[in-house]
Amino acid sequence: MIAAIGAATDDAARARLLRDGARGLLFDPSAIADVAAAAINPADDVAGQAAAALLSSALDEARMATENGVPEGASLTEALATALTAWDSAHPFAPELRLRLAQIYARAGLAPPPFATLFADVTAKGNVASEDMPDLDALLNPIFRELGDEPIQVHAALVELLAGLPPELASILVSMTIARQGALEARLGLYWLLDPKPGLRLAAATALLSLADAGTLAPQLGALLPALRKLLPDDPARAALDGAIRRHMRIGGARTKSSIPTIHRAAASLPDGAGAQSLIAAVQVGGRRVVAMAMLKQGHGVKDAFLIPCASATEQKHMLTRILDEIETFDIPPQTLAEALARGLGEGLALGLMPAPGLVDLVEILGPDALVPLSGEAGAILVSIGAAETLANLPAADLTALLNASADWINRFDQADSWFEDTAALRAALARARTGNGREAAVWKHIETRRNWWARQFAVSAATLKSARGLDSTVWLACAAVARAILDGLSLKQIPIMADIAAMTLDANAASNGNVSSRSRSGTQEDIGSLLTQAGMNQAYLQGYLTALVVAPLEPSPEDWLGSLLSGIEFPGEGVIDRLIGFIMEHANQTDNDAGDPKAVARALDALKEDDLKDWAAGFDDLVKATRHSWSPRLLAADDKRVLRDIERIAKGAEAGALRAVLPSWVARRYALRR
Repeated sequence: MIAAIGAATDDAARARLLRDGARGLLFDPSAIADVAAAAINPADDVAGQAAAALLSSALDEARMATENGVPEGASLTEALATALTAWDSAHPFAPELRLRLAQIYARAGLAPPPFATLFADVTAKGNVASEDMPDLDALLNPIFRELGDEPIQVHAALVELLAGLPPELASILVSMTIARQGALEARLGLYWLLDPKPGLRLAAATALLSLADAGTLAPQLGALLPALRKLLPDDPARAALDGAIRRHMRIGGARTKSSIPTIHRAAASLPDGAGAQSLIAAVQVGGRRVVAMAMLKQGHGVKDAFLIPCASATEQKHMLTRILDEIETFDIPPQTLAEALARGLGEGLALGLMPAPGLVDLVEILGPDALVPLSGEAGAILVSIGAAETLANLPAADLTALLNASADWINRFDQADSWFEDTAALRAALARARTGNGREAAVWKHIETRRNWWARQFAVSAATLKSARGLDSTVWLACAAVARAILDGLSLKQIPIMADIAAMTLDANAASNGNVSSRSRSGTQEDIGSLLTQAGMNQAYLQGYLTALVVAPLEPSPEDWLGSLLSGIEFPGEGVIDRLIGFIMEHANQTDNDAGDPKAVARALDALKEDDLKDWAAGFDDLVKATRHSWSPRLLAADDKRVLRDIERIAKGAEAGALRAVLPSWVARRYALRR
């Protein structure tokens, strides 16, 4: 893997290798020490750089897993720390190596451990000797030359460089950088105002105060200070920033006016199973065009924010389309986007978490008055969108209908695929359970502890969908009703979407433990026409039913699929049911043999007339509905869901259209992906 990463010449291929390698290490960290050994090789050649990139990617995966409560994250970071601590104890790492490790950890968004930190041996009683200070120009100029056109990337590079330094030295270097009084250096100061380390925030605020005092703070940057102040906790950094704001206003900074932004299009996703929601907007300010993006995450506030510059309206449109094609989003008004961002800011502020530094660029492009932190609690969200009052005035029957509407969400929303629980505590509880009922009880007990989390999840969804274009009002109101019911203590088992979440949680746990069985692939096809007629079905229906059986993501139990097929049928004559079951099993085996071959599937479908294809679709759809747990949305891509919806429509009488041409390759692909 390291050799392949080092040899990759295409950025996309390299990124894919890093992602795949990191995921592999997350679930099997046995090789993480080998990767670390290659990353700290003093030679620092192509292989060493590739290993460092892989190590950082693996740590990034581990960080996200830990944030989501998945145990693999802690396992990987602990395995790596154990190895590196042992090596450092035996032969202490040189300063250059400590800084390299600090950069690797910082790039993954993690604080460097002791073995990746320089201790304050260059300080004496709190004072840094001038001869021990690094040459700032030699440190900054190469970075500025390479990344100067993208200030946020310059900041990221400097964060990595400073990660392993003693806090006092890092703060001094931040102050010295901003004091260089360039436009880029001052902007870096704004980014550092949002640093999670209080010392660096104070250093940045104090340096900005000096610029304002000297009258050298650019007006357009000074105009952003009041907006950024709202995001800071009540600490010495905010006090210093207050001074900078007052000084800036005295010299006329308050009269600075910025161009009014035009938001051509705004969109938002629903939050995924980790509580992460994407916000996207195409923005124009004067002649400047960008695609603005932010990622909000429940429990973390604004996790990421950045701008993608665009050279023209056409490039902006193409960039936005490419991004929106990758994830299900809903077009929303600019005000809704600003409110969502404000709720993320409010949640982070309440948790004592700083937003991503890229938020500075969003504040500048959207305007300093656009972002005022709002409460991110579920109840406050429902009040702000008018849901609390609307729901309070609805009859009980209407509220029940809204809750029941949630039974369709797993199939309706792509992000719902990931709405399941997977934490270390839950895995341990499921491992202790000895029966199916015990596992189900463990899941419900765990979800009960997460009421507030899920209530906020659906409150955010309601806020997003309320202003989404082209949706009926009952959709957002149903989300709000679910959030309200969870907050009010209604039994979770009475809420269909929560029952689906519990079922998907059990499915995910079973899949991760390999609790699936293999199918038989033997047998021959028989002419079963006469017995099918006696059973009240035709061969096209059975063909569709069995095709769905052999491509189901998880194998249904015989009780589910065969029981549903034969239930309610009165068989004439002794022994007919036994013969029919025998024919069905042989036909199922033959369907299993053919499903992986698109040409064989195409031949079978070509033999069906239009009415027969509708019967085929009816059989396929009936199997899906009879074995819903075997069609976990978590295992289906967006294309799969669209095909299933088209099949359902054909079963209800719609024209087959282009689906006949799509089905052979789709069936073969689903057959290859089954478990």
